[in-house]
Parts: sequence; C-alpha cells; structure tokens
Amino acid sequence: MDPAIEYYFGTGDGPTTRWSGTADLTLGDPHSGSLDAIRLDFDGDGRRDDAMWDTDADGVADVAALDTDDDGEPDAFYRDSGAGLWDRPAARTDLAGEELPRRDVPDRNPRPPAAHVTRVDLDDDGDPDAEILGTDRGGRIVAERLYVDSDGDGGHDAVLVDVNGDGIADAAYDKRDPRFTRPGR
Repeated sequence: MDPAIEYYFGTGDGPTTRWSGTADLTLGDPHSGSLDAIRLDFDGDGRRDDAMWDTDADGVADVAALDTDDDGEPDAFYRDSGAGLWDRPAARTDLAGEELPRRDVPDRNPRPPAAHVTRVDLDDDGDPDAEILGTDRGGRIVAERLYVDSDGDGGHDAVLVDVNGDGIADAAYDKRDPRFTRPGR
C-alpha cells in the first residue's frame, strides 16, 4: 500500500485545513523505490506538476515543491510557517542531504480546535475594551486575534492577528477592512 501524506493549507489569518492523499511521486532518493510526495497543482497553472513532499517519512508534508518553469522538474521549494501558506523558501542544497529545520506542524488532531474567548474591561464601564480569541493547541491556549475598542464606543474597531502563534502580531486590520472578521457573528 502506498503511503498517505497529510498537508495543511490556510489563509494566513485563521485555522488551517488538513488534507491527505496517497503518495504518487518520488522526489527524495530515487534508489529507495519509495513514494514520498503527492502531485498537485500548487501554483495554479492548470498542471499537476507541483508536489507536497514528505522529506522525513513521518506522514506529513514538509516541503511544497513547485515547477515554476513548467519543465516537469521542481525548481522552487517552500516550507510552511505554520499558517498553511508554504511561504518560507528552502534552498535546493538544503534538500540534497542536510536536514532542514522542522516547520511548525499544526495540531494533527483532525477535530477542530476548541475556541477560547477572553474579554477584558479596562475602564470598568461594563463593555469589553479588548477581546482575545484563541484556540487550544495541545493543551496550550494560543491567541490568534486581539480585538480592540480603541475609541471607547463599545464596539471593536481594530484587530491584531498572530498568524503563526509566536505571540507577535503579524497583521492589523481596522473594521472597514474585509479581513476584520468575527467568527460566528
């Protein structure tokens, strides 16, 4: 039986979506005889000439291998930052034998993470001035969004987004921006 490989895609400002498929390509050691990648069209050119590659045989794709010049061979390699964007370039020399640093692997539990909301009333007026939205990732609460009422009118008008769970805001949007979303609202 051919090995199954999991991989994750995301929008960068929300949860990732888990996918899996049967390996149908060998990108690693051609003499091993083992399939270690899944063909797909990652770059949107209409050809299944790209792949999600499991370089360490743990069942989870570590590298997106793209054929950007359409010659049938991958020439651009990317690792995931943990947000499902596959946005960290990986040098070809790193893939030729040196161990690449592990990417931040999303929680492999297929159940959706539990949402946690913390509301903070900074001025004791009864309205929350800030709201932290996060998820339980392996027993640890990870904040993903911080909604802020910056003008004191009782409504949130800005959001700070931590895309990769490192505790540092990666983006900020005001309420007029379409990326200022409220789950369940």
